[in-house]
Amino acid sequence: KHEKGNVLDMAERGQFSVVLHGCNCFNTMGGGIAREIAQRYPTLQEADNTTTPGDIRKLGNWTSRVVASPLSEPMSTRLFSIYNCYTQYNMSNGEDVFEYDAFGIILRKLSVLHPREHYGLPYIGMGLARGNKETIVQMIQAFADTVTPKGGSVTLVEFA
Repeated sequence: KHEKGNVLDMAERGQFSVVLHGCNCFNTMGGGIAREIAQRYPTLQEADNTTTPGDIRKLGNWTSRVVASPLSEPMSTRLFSIYNCYTQYNMSNGEDVFEYDAFGIILRKLSVLHPREHYGLPYIGMGLARGNKETIVQMIQAFADTVTPKGGSVTLVEFA
């Protein structure tokens, strides 16, 4: 599924139980949606900071936190998870720095560990990381094809 909007706002309204976004391995959430996540939900930056900066072993893994929607009423708090997915080793340098194998491993793990979640993804890897849109969308479609029959869903959200 494709939609336009802000994936974080949509999660806060209850559309997703999990938001995935790409991170580099140097604990710098300074651009793109990573910056917005670090500002809105500081516990995600803290989770990233629990890892060793520059550790290449982070590729294909994630850190995550459960967050509460600030838009929720106190008696009906909406909780959702955000995953800092380590999908690139270094910061963007103007070339494709997206690690396709790492992203594939993350999607495979999630399809086994959490197949019933309702995932919201920004255009992960297609912005600052300069990843190949066609390849990444195919990977996300394969992930959706795996989790949907198990009760999950996947929505790719184009920022608008």
